[in-house]
Amino acid sequence: MNTNNTDTLSPSRLNKTPLLLAMMIIATGQVGVSIYLPSLPLISQELGISSADVQLLVTLFLVGFGGSQLFYGPLSDALGRRPIFILGQGVYLVGTLLCFTMTNNFTALVLGRLLQGLGAGSASVLGRSVLRDSYSGYHLTKAMSYISITASILPILAPVIGGWVAWHFSWQWVFGFVLIYLICILIIGYFILPETLPYAPQKFSITQTLRDYTALIKNPQIISSAGLNWVSYLASLVSVSLLPFLLQDGFGLTAAEYGQTMIIPSAGLMMGSFLLNSLNKRCSINQLMSLALVIMTISGLWLLFASTSIFSLVFAFTLLAIAQGISFPLSINLLLAPHTHKVGTISALSGSVQMCLSGLLGGYLVKNWVTDQVNLGIFYLVITISMLLVLLWNKQAQPK
Repeated sequence: MNTNNTDTLSPSRLNKTPLLLAMMIIATGQVGVSIYLPSLPLISQELGISSADVQLLVTLFLVGFGGSQLFYGPLSDALGRRPIFILGQGVYLVGTLLCFTMTNNFTALVLGRLLQGLGAGSASVLGRSVLRDSYSGYHLTKAMSYISITASILPILAPVIGGWVAWHFSWQWVFGFVLIYLICILIIGYFILPETLPYAPQKFSITQTLRDYTALIKNPQIISSAGLNWVSYLASLVSVSLLPFLLQDGFGLTAAEYGQTMIIPSAGLMMGSFLLNSLNKRCSINQLMSLALVIMTISGLWLLFASTSIFSLVFAFTLLAIAQGISFPLSINLLLAPHTHKVGTISALSGSVQMCLSGLLGGYLVKNWVTDQVNLGIFYLVITISMLLVLLWNKQAQPK
């Protein structure tokens, strides 16, 4: 049982140790989402598969990522954060090793990506749980704003690294890079990650877990708060899945040039997070969420009315990133702040639906509807309206 959380609740300073550890954990999961995106056209060409089929490498990772969180969350609440970190990262490592050693076999790549997702699911649950174990109130919002830079910037920044590696070495070595990275993180985490569970470990019960999930699904505060993040993440995933094909096949960018271009939306996400930090004390959560929705609306309208170009696509995605830098930590705060127990289970339910919804629905949208700039603009506006409706529902559902 952890006994060192009292300092993190002090209003005068933010203990950064749990935050840095949470960022390290979150990073392992988020890297796997998008570091391979610049390589998708290359994999499609080299293995002779269609662009629709190669999307399986994204979809199955996200399904594994999402579904496994339902398992990791309750286990971490019962047994502790540290053993689940080691278990999840071990599975992730095995999947990455399979991908790296069997790059000429698409079936093996698909299986490896599924295993990667099944292991990476622990990262999302544990990162958020460690923060909720360690912070509350203003410090929780502040910590979530910092973690949002990691959780949301990596799906945008990772393609910069993935594109550079694929261009200068090969797309196969993108898996090699992730393998080395995971080995380093597993070793570091094994030696320095403390147990942050704020109570003594308990016996794990499947029956109780099912009861917990049933109760959470019926809780409008939890579903409406999590829904904000589900909808927002779907917009981000559809964007990063579509843009490699629009920018590389449509405008002739290389994988490395695509990766470099994605630095711009990364800066936008950081701008949104820093903007949130500066406005957090002066504005309410509803006011800040409204600001994010206004920025998202501008992004969608820009895509609809601006001429089709690299600038239009990147500028609109940057605006979306700024909005998500504001909305992501706020939605997590709305979700977790009212709770002190079952935080891992709540995070697991939220993350599971987020990843499964984004993986399945996002893949369908990229294949059947969101295929060009205009449709992407319409999609952004639909996302904005959906988030507004969920925000109004959440306002009614929050405990008084």
